[in-house]
Amino acid sequence: MIDPTVSASAHSPSLTLTPAQILTLPPPAPVRDPLLDMVFQAASDDNLPRFKALVMMLDTGRGRPKEAIEELRVEDDAKLQGFSALHIAASRCSLEVCRYLVEELLIDVDLVDKEGRTPLLFAKYHNGGTAEYLLDHGANPHKANNDGAFLLHYAAELGICEMIELLLAKGAYVDPVSARGTPLHVAAGGGHYGAMKILLDHNADYNKMVNGVTPLMAARDANSTECIKLLVKVQEEPMLKREIAASELISLGSISLKEKDYVVAAKLYSQAMQLDPDDAVLFSDRSLCWLNMGNGRKALLDANKCRKMRPHWPKACHRQGEALMLLKDYEGASERFLDGLKLDPVDTDIEDALREAMKSLKTSRSTKAK
Repeated sequence: MIDPTVSASAHSPSLTLTPAQILTLPPPAPVRDPLLDMVFQAASDDNLPRFKALVMMLDTGRGRPKEAIEELRVEDDAKLQGFSALHIAASRCSLEVCRYLVEELLIDVDLVDKEGRTPLLFAKYHNGGTAEYLLDHGANPHKANNDGAFLLHYAAELGICEMIELLLAKGAYVDPVSARGTPLHVAAGGGHYGAMKILLDHNADYNKMVNGVTPLMAARDANSTECIKLLVKVQEEPMLKREIAASELISLGSISLKEKDYVVAAKLYSQAMQLDPDDAVLFSDRSLCWLNMGNGRKALLDANKCRKMRPHWPKACHRQGEALMLLKDYEGASERFLDGLKLDPVDTDIEDALREAMKSLKTSRSTKAK
């Protein structure tokens, strides 16, 4: 349950609660009016017959029991100031009283106390608890308290996995922002691995920065090695998935290239480039596809990109020379083949290509001279 006295985080004040308090809500202090005290006690005990009788007494024959019970609030307990009978019934798992208040009296299920906290925050989250009942009857899982904290922040602060799972299952937004960040920030700052895992499984933003702090920074401040490892792992997963996808596309492209299906191979290499735009081999292989399709201009563009990425790779020079040969720039081709041969003097393919380029250049010049 909630307590305004809390420890401070390294980055911002903690939420107004502690785990022990949210799990065990003490009865409110006796109020000045004994009748009101009895109403609250009956709600706490889930004594529905007594609770109904007391509500009728409280109504004093006006025929407006809803108004009478909604106006009834804790006033003499600083921590629980503004608590309604529904807050107390929800916190004590008094399901019969909750049903009576919500379904018969049509009490507002989102009544707030002085701190802006609804009954749902204090409800019990185990199977058959009042939390699920309130959510099924219109309780708002997105409602923030006066400090801007949402229910999911409280659940993350406490590491209550059942509470987090239920809120998310009922449609709670996974990344609401408060002064302390998102629920993932809060769970990381508390070292709650299980809570973090659930939030991440529901696509919580692990890179979200709030007030200059990311969840990973919060986990480091908490000295939680387990939480740090989890965040590092999820940050690496998208990169690994991209690498795997790119590798699969490259493999399919290589098969198509061997089968001389150059159009398909070029498309596959293009898709792989979107995942891995810095792979010089992809540009070399796609350049080869363009060469075989007779597109010297595109072949040269890819070959030039490949050479820029890996200026000392002989094959990049070879690809440039081949593209220039297709474009009938024999002088340029000879220069590129010569560059490649300087890098790898024993490459017979480049040596043969250079010989052919120089022969073509000589023939071209002879033709022009006539």
